[in-house]
Formats: sequence, structure tokens, C-alpha cells
Amino acid sequence: MGRHQSRPVERGYLATVWNTAAASISIAVLSAVGGLLVSRYLGPAGRGTYTVVTSYTMAAATIGDCGLTAAICYFVARHSTGAPDVVHTGRALLLVLGLVVGAAGFVAAPLVFPHDHAAATAFRAAFVAQPIFYVSAAWIFALQATRLPAWNLVRAVQPLTQTATIVLLVLVSGLTVTNAVACFLGSTVVQAMLAAWFWRRESRSRGRIRRKTAADLFRYAGPVFLSSVPFQLSSHLDMLLLALLVAPEKVGLYAVAVSMSGLSRPICAAFGNVAMPRLARISSAETDRGAAGIHAANSSSTRRVALLAVGFSLAAGVLVVGLMCLAAPLLVPAVLGAGYAPSVHLLWLLAPGAALLGCNWAMDDVLRGLNLSMTVARCEGAGAVATLIGLAVLAPTVGIAGAAIASSIAYLVAFVLLVQAVLRVVGVPMRMVPHHARGLLLPWAARARIALLPNVERR
Repeated sequence: MGRHQSRPVERGYLATVWNTAAASISIAVLSAVGGLLVSRYLGPAGRGTYTVVTSYTMAAATIGDCGLTAAICYFVARHSTGAPDVVHTGRALLLVLGLVVGAAGFVAAPLVFPHDHAAATAFRAAFVAQPIFYVSAAWIFALQATRLPAWNLVRAVQPLTQTATIVLLVLVSGLTVTNAVACFLGSTVVQAMLAAWFWRRESRSRGRIRRKTAADLFRYAGPVFLSSVPFQLSSHLDMLLLALLVAPEKVGLYAVAVSMSGLSRPICAAFGNVAMPRLARISSAETDRGAAGIHAANSSSTRRVALLAVGFSLAAGVLVVGLMCLAAPLLVPAVLGAGYAPSVHLLWLLAPGAALLGCNWAMDDVLRGLNLSMTVARCEGAGAVATLIGLAVLAPTVGIAGAAIASSIAYLVAFVLLVQAVLRVVGVPMRMVPHHARGLLLPWAARARIALLPNVERR
């Protein structure tokens, strides 16, 4: 009976993932088009400056929230009746953090761009907008827990608006670093307005700021913050360090390679995006029925969702990155020009780690959905240490190629530790992975075979 009950769980999860992945692919295409236009019309140096501004901005927005956005998603998924209070309290806390981070970035701008006044001004403008990033995140992550179609639309509107305004500028007045950053910030404001509108429709009340809710949010957010900091270091430290060590032209080449290597991540991340709130709801329901802790994590529904997220995200990462490596030698010179040809070799160095990075994201979300963020922190911390050591040894001597090698090694270290952690928490020994993989794949293979049979044979 458990096997028959697992099929609806499996189909419901994967159907939601496919919809989210389709939205993520659309977002990736829009972002790629915008990135190509920026690269084409700003050149390697301008692209490098733009990348430094946006990388610092997004890293600050992701790390500086101290894990509160993930906590909002988790508690809204677990306790729908208290969602308005969770969002209202979380939004107030995020506003304070956004003001602090924005002020710090404004002051730090001359340190990042000591000899480029225009770039420093764009950097300051990006950090002045940080409170908007933070406040809108409360609505966006609440929608992830309650209304995934609206969440997908809100995610898509930012790159759509940004790319549309970049195209308009290219046609009308020309693209500069300053107005490219302005497009990025303007699209974020549009996204925030849409997220607020959707949440007002979703929520039954405005909610209130509650001290207990704030304490619960911080209690969950603390371990998430400890896990997100090393992950963000592993993901962005190479770019941030290269901005200080090499010329902007080389940073631009590296940025293009990173963009190509990351094409699989939106697809892979969809498995974690859907799994995190789903696992939070499953574990809450099972805890209410008397299960607790590791027993809830060992349930059949939890195990299947976790294994599906890991297996499919890994397969998607390997497939997409492999295809990108084959196509890059032809696409890069044709689309971006011969000046970006060195990016192909950097892509090949990044590929082994890039194929795993999307799966790492999915596994992080699986563990957070089971309230095991400290486990994520340990695994990602090991990856961050590997990143620091690799960059310290290779970047000063080998340059951008050394940074690519160090990143791949770091992602591999985190992947191995995360796989072990997920298998341990769902109660699947390593030797049983092939058995569970067959159990997950055979029903889908059978359905695919039936679907491919000619109509005559089916009759």
C-alpha cells in the first residue's frame, strides 16, 4: 500500500518541479540574452565592471538577510494560519538589515573602485536599493511556500523587465555601465511591486509584528545563515577575488565562462525550490501525527521527495553542462566575438564543478526543509575552506584558470559531503542507492515505453 501511495506524491512533486523548471529555463534564457547584450555592447572591461557591481550587490542581499528569507518560507509552509504574522514580522526585520547593508555598501564603494568614479557611483546606487531587495524578499519567499505559480511569475518579471530595458537602451541611446546597472535596479523595483500585490491577494490579513514569531524566525535563520555564508563564498569568492587581482578584461572573460557553466543551475535548483517547502509541510504533518525528528525524515514520502530531488538535479546538471561544453567552441566566437574565445577553456575547467553545483543547491534545500541547516553549514563550510585554499594557491600564480580549477574542486568537496548527509538522514545506505534509483526510475521508464508504443499495438 505504501508503494501505491507514493506514486501521487512522486507525480505531484515532479509535475510541480517541471513547471518550476520551465519557468527557470525561461528566466535563464532572458538572463542570458541580457548578459549577452551587456557583454556585446560594453566589451570585456565594461562587462567586468558590471559583473563586480551586481556580484557584490547580490552577494550582500543573499548573505546579509541572515537566513531570514529561508525562515519565512519554512514557517509559512509549516503553519499557514500564522503566515501573515510571519511575513509581517520578517519584513520588518529584513528592512532593518537592508538599511544596514545598504549603508555599509555605500561607504565601501571607493574601496572596490578606487580609480573609477562612475563605477563607484553605480556601486553606491545598487546598495542604496538594498532595502527594496530585502523587503521584497519577504513576499517572494512566502509565495514560494504557498503559491508556486505566482512565485515563478514574480521571479520571471525581473529578468524580463531588465532585458527589455537593455534592448530599448541599445536601440535608442546606447548602453553604458551606469544605465545597465539602472536597468538591473529598475527591474528589481518592478519585481517587488508585483510580489507585494500577489501576497496581498494570497494573505487573509496584514498580520502583526510578534516577538515570539521573530524569535522563531531567528532560531531557524541562524543555522541557515551559517550555511549560506560558506555557500556564497564558494560561489562568488572567485569573482570577488579576481576583481582585486586581475584586469577587468580578464574578469569579463571569467564572468562569461561562469555564466555558461551556470546554465544548468536554474533547472537543478527547481528540484530544491519545490522540495524545501514540501518537505517542511510533510515533516510538520508527520510530527503532528506523532513522528519526530529523524523518524519524520525517514518516512516514505520524505525519502522519495529527497531522492528524486538529488537524482534528477544531478542528471540535469551533468547533461546541460556537458552539452554546453560541446557547443561553446562554436557559439562563443559566433555570438560574442573572437575576443571572448578564452572563455571556452575556462568553461571546460569550471565544468566538473558546475555539473554538481545545481545538485548541491537542491541538497541544501532538502536538508533545510527537514530543519537540518547546521548539517548544510558543515558541508558547505568544508567547500568554502577548499575554495579559500585553492584560490590562495592557484589564483595568484595561474590567474583566472587557477580560480576555475579551485572552484571545481570546492564544489566536488561539498557535493560528496552533502550526498552522504542526505542519504544518512533519509535512512538510505550508500550500497542501497542503486536499488532505490531503480525503484524511482522503473515506473517512469515503463510509462514512457507504453507512451511510445504504436496505437495499434496498444489496442
